[in-house]
Amino acid sequence: MRYQRRPRRNGPACTKRVTIHQLQVAFDATEDRLLFRLTTVAGEEFRVFLTRRFVKGLWPLLIKTIDSKVAVKAPIAEARREVMAFEHEKAVRETDFKTPFQEPPPQAPRQFPLGEAPYVATQGNIRLVDGVFKLALNPASGQGIEIGLDDRLMHSLCRLIEQSTRSAEWDLPFFGNTPAQPVAMDAPSANLPRHLLN
Repeated sequence: MRYQRRPRRNGPACTKRVTIHQLQVAFDATEDRLLFRLTTVAGEEFRVFLTRRFVKGLWPLLIKTIDSKVAVKAPIAEARREVMAFEHEKAVRETDFKTPFQEPPPQAPRQFPLGEAPYVATQGNIRLVDGVFKLALNPASGQGIEIGLDDRLMHSLCRLIEQSTRSAEWDLPFFGNTPAQPVAMDAPSANLPRHLLN
């Protein structure tokens, strides 16, 4: 993952790369927005608000980009849906959704590189770079973040967004009709490496 200050017209962007520790997507009823939180192994935290309108526009792009990657393995549409469903199931099975989001101890210093208050994402983009999903979440002005996600994190993030959107009762029409919807999962193997998502 990286965050960067947008460049001035004649100046370069200032970019810093960091390693993801945990992700969380939860519905904030007071704001009527999804709160996306990301922490790094260095103890930094990034907070982003996702509005209904933003999610409505972003979700089809997420699924389309996943589909384009799967298409390399399965050019036929029907086979592609089966491969996507299998990869989604595998990703969710290998991800820890049960462990609560780990808040730092009260005495621990908190680091919020983009501010403690969440910014509202108004511009988003998803692309594939060397097989890695690059998700950009940017405000109308100022700094934003770009997150590098492997297949497992990408599918798991989609599940978090869908679950939180259902909790928000936003009634987005495409949920329930997309290959990335949650499916019944078997108990995960204790030997599988796991990411913390909540």
